[in-house]
Amino acid sequence: MKTIVSIQDISEFDIKPQAEINQWRQIVEKEITQRWKNRSDWIQILCPTCSQNNPVPAFDCYSISYVECSACGSLYAPSRPGEAELWSWYRDSKPSHFWREKMLSASDSARLEKMIRPRANWILDCIAEYNPSARFVIDISPHSRALLDLLVDENPKPLEIIAAGVTADFEGCTMDRIKVQPTLTADLPLLGSADVVIAIDSFNRAADPHILLGAVDKTLAPGGLVFITATVASGFEIQSLWEKSPSIIPPDKLNLPTVEGLKQYFAEPNWEILELSTPGMLDVEMVYRAIQAEPDEHWPRVIRGLVQHADADGRTSLVELLQSQHLTSFARLVIKKKN
Repeated sequence: MKTIVSIQDISEFDIKPQAEINQWRQIVEKEITQRWKNRSDWIQILCPTCSQNNPVPAFDCYSISYVECSACGSLYAPSRPGEAELWSWYRDSKPSHFWREKMLSASDSARLEKMIRPRANWILDCIAEYNPSARFVIDISPHSRALLDLLVDENPKPLEIIAAGVTADFEGCTMDRIKVQPTLTADLPLLGSADVVIAIDSFNRAADPHILLGAVDKTLAPGGLVFITATVASGFEIQSLWEKSPSIIPPDKLNLPTVEGLKQYFAEPNWEILELSTPGMLDVEMVYRAIQAEPDEHWPRVIRGLVQHADADGRTSLVELLQSQHLTSFARLVIKKKN
């Protein structure tokens, strides 16, 4: 299993204007309060990675309760909207309209060069190395059309792609080798046997991750590849900041697995993890900013020592150490289906 260190992979939040981010957060909180006053039809799930039912209460975020799995450490909301309600959120809600119409357009060029192009290169390089005969790709990621366009334009071999994400039809029309077809989880296997499934940030917001990954398993041909990125609870930023973490915003982050939880789920004999890295660059910077914003908070002394009292070079060295030990809060995986 390969580990990548010091890849410049950043999150959406790192390239968005802070004022707009703050406005979006306020809209999210208000929408959750108004849209989900009645939660009687919400679903209940077990741990999204190990399926154990032994959670420990963690904290509330925007009135949604999170727990920590005492077996694998994953952080998740055990009570949440079902897939139909989440589809309505991502297609119709005020926060989603704001994100698509204002947030994405405000950072188009930065998003393309700092995040989307490196991810396209990663996917194309891995296809060339691990499954060079791959031709049929199903993408279930949110806001992924720019990525898919690059995969088609920059791959010397032709790829046929189905854009199956919840809002794919809002982001571009069917053309050339990209077919736009938003698809519910249960219907993914009906799209055909895929050589590659791309799931960028899909695990975090799935209504039921086990159902999602089960559908991916049924969709993927033997020897096929799954590309996954996810915010992970085992990372330095989330472990340090916990309920103060700016990364945890429902419903985008209903499921925050740990690296160990992901390893347990994608284990032999059915799966082989070809690459598992936590190439997040800003864990230490985010903790540093949090301490600077609340200097009188009772931060653990070890956190202050590692972050607050280190110089810039020291913080950079800490980032590299965290990456090498799979301890930043952003994970990316390349997984092969073995049978």
